[in-house]
Amino acid sequence: MKPKRAFILALLLAIAGNLQALDLTPFKYCAPVSVEQGAAPYGRLFLTPEVYDAAREDLGDIRLVGSGGDQIPYILARAEDKTTEIKYQPAIINRSTSSRGAAAATLDFGQLTVKNSIEVRTRGSNFRRAVKVEGSNDNIEFFTVVDRAYVFAVGSNTRFERIDLPTNDFRYLRITVEPMLTEESAVALEEVRAFKLENRDAERLSVQMTLLRHDEDANNRSSIYIYDLKYRHLPVNEIHLQVADDSFYRYVTIEGRDAVTRKVKIDSEDNRPRYREVEVRWERMVSDAIHRYAAPDGRRHEKLILRVPSQRTFRYLKIAVSNYDDKPLLIDSASARMIPHQIVFPIKQESDATFYVGASSLAPPVYDLRHRLRRPLRVEARESSMANIADNPLFVQAPAKQLPWSERHKVVLLIILVAVVLVLGGFILHSLRSIKSQQAQNDTSEPG
Repeated sequence: MKPKRAFILALLLAIAGNLQALDLTPFKYCAPVSVEQGAAPYGRLFLTPEVYDAAREDLGDIRLVGSGGDQIPYILARAEDKTTEIKYQPAIINRSTSSRGAAAATLDFGQLTVKNSIEVRTRGSNFRRAVKVEGSNDNIEFFTVVDRAYVFAVGSNTRFERIDLPTNDFRYLRITVEPMLTEESAVALEEVRAFKLENRDAERLSVQMTLLRHDEDANNRSSIYIYDLKYRHLPVNEIHLQVADDSFYRYVTIEGRDAVTRKVKIDSEDNRPRYREVEVRWERMVSDAIHRYAAPDGRRHEKLILRVPSQRTFRYLKIAVSNYDDKPLLIDSASARMIPHQIVFPIKQESDATFYVGASSLAPPVYDLRHRLRRPLRVEARESSMANIADNPLFVQAPAKQLPWSERHKVVLLIILVAVVLVLGGFILHSLRSIKSQQAQNDTSEPG
């Protein structure tokens, strides 16, 4: 009985192992994964741009497989930036309007207060107004904090009213807003708020952007730059611009798309598939402002980093710079930054594994690990690395879904339907004639 029981136990273990084994034929790509030596019970693997390009947009077709063929459970996580904001409501005193139409007001914080940002709200829907910020501790002698910044309004819904300040603890801030040259009425300064912002940025990965085109749009007085990120689905959240000009302030719009053209099927009566190429429309991502200027104390202030939402990703980016009446702004180069996803997985005796990706029809995996590991980014983990993604030798192309017979033979079906209609029509017509003939015979046979 003992040998028989041992055989049954071995059989059950083999069946259990086969149930855990993963079918590798649906995956287009694979890559070996190596884990550094150490005692940490988990491994950590950062996704590369190549992985994003090969994977589905939801990243649900990623699998880790151990040397024994079993799936390795994992948690897919992504770090986030942390911003702490302290909002102040200072008293607004000494409101005034100059003969040029400039509006001024002084903020009194009541005591020395650390701050690095203000929000200036003025009336209007389309403007670009210069702002000067000065600081003082006695409300008598003022020192320049920001010599020239700008607030924007483009239409009634798009406004840029935040101004970054050098970190300072002045009790008083004097704000002066200059009207545009084309404005005839004085600036109406509605509200000024102040903030202290503390940012803790997550680790980022740099992504190269290749310039495809640079055009000057004379009608809209804007400079157009089109870039290629090379990869799809990258969770880019920042665009860094390099500009040679020493002093400027510009309004910028960023749009994106994944392809230049797409195929649209043309309906036809025969069975041959026909398509036409149509241009893919750009989708608006974000609008912001960039600037650079030198303060009287010699310090240079600039903002050349544009934050973009990473929830919707594109391969191609179009950056439009509004120049207004100034000369076109020349962007020397641009680069992107992204916060990559991390795969956190338990390490067993064998530390090496194989990474699989590129299965379009698989459902995302569900592992118990997500219930046991609540904070995957905080666990002690060994750094892991992945070789270049290559074609999976086990990949088998799924057979194309065959269209129904009626779709594949539309012309034949149409001929059959026409024939059926003609036959039925002839039958109905013959029946009507028979009925009328019979009715006529009945009428003549009746006595008068």
